[in-house]
Amino acid sequence: MTQNKQQSTPHRGVIIRILAMAAAGLLFSGCAKRGGKVIAATANAEGQQVYKVRTWSRLDCSAAPFIIGDRAGFFKEAGLEVVYTGEVASAQRLATVLSGDNDIYGAHPNAIAVAVAGGAPIKGVAVGDHEPGWEITDPYLEHMWWVSHKDGSLKTIEDFKTFPGTIKMQSISRNQCQELMTDMLLDRLGLLKENLDYILLPDIEGIQSLKQRLVDIITPHPPFFKATEETGIANVLITSRQIAGLEGGTTLYAFTEEFIKNNPEVVKRFVYAIKKADRYNNDNPEISAKWTEEAIGVPVRANHWHAREAKFEDKDIQFWIDGAKKSGAIPPNVNLVTADIAIHDFEVYGAEDYALTYDDRGNLTVPGPRLTAGN
Repeated sequence: MTQNKQQSTPHRGVIIRILAMAAAGLLFSGCAKRGGKVIAATANAEGQQVYKVRTWSRLDCSAAPFIIGDRAGFFKEAGLEVVYTGEVASAQRLATVLSGDNDIYGAHPNAIAVAVAGGAPIKGVAVGDHEPGWEITDPYLEHMWWVSHKDGSLKTIEDFKTFPGTIKMQSISRNQCQELMTDMLLDRLGLLKENLDYILLPDIEGIQSLKQRLVDIITPHPPFFKATEETGIANVLITSRQIAGLEGGTTLYAFTEEFIKNNPEVVKRFVYAIKKADRYNNDNPEISAKWTEEAIGVPVRANHWHAREAKFEDKDIQFWIDGAKKSGAIPPNVNLVTADIAIHDFEVYGAEDYALTYDDRGNLTVPGPRLTAGN
């Protein structure tokens, strides 16, 4: 792999991404015109008034909070019914939200920043995944692993420097966690990106591809760590927290700007319920793993660690925006800050001490003195 050096011409990948951003702007602006629905509460089979909110069927590392929200009753408690619309490929999920076919979006901040830079009117409303604190030492709770074949030539990350030819690395999709943190790793090693190709595969297919030596590195997430180890060929090179610290796993739950404007009550209730599910996931890892294993059909030892509350620090989100710009995923003339991709308006409803409180119209509200859950 070529050592890092100054280039006199723009990187080909940067040019391609800028062109892609222009095309994405046309796509996103067109999709968003169809996403202005207003959701009214309707009676469910039990006679409860609920808001029906749509998302794709989740059979990957984002599944656990939704499984828990349903099975532990948190969505029902909040007056929500989540409707699952079928599997959607990772690269197509945002388009289904912008078109109004789905309502709930979720991604790393760099992916949302790339979408916003391309014209997508999308905003994060609450933090989802987050790296566990340094006091938690279980590597199964970290956001990602970089894994090579134990019999291959990549024994340690230093072997990147002497690898013959192009390293083929599995990734779920472009401009997500894998790419941002791999960029950081290559910078640390003083390497360029020219000799690394991303092979877009879901985590479970990546595991099979590593067994067959079709890729050199896979980047699984927690629900697939156990399946990776059970292959007998896994060699963990490095983890996300070792690369990016505590910012390495951050995701945001998101909706379109128009959905937020038209349905603030739905967003409030979703933030309340999904953060209860996130906390339950952290506090009951064995139950969470069992339910996820039953739902996605692979052995699961752990799920992602999640932020206990919805609130976020702007600097933590800016870290991802800056990473996307440095990689060339965002054009150099586009300047974004956290407020362009995420808002704080709903985080109070995801606070650990928030108890459901309604105004005289039956809408969630914030009480004068903050209530403790259960009071």
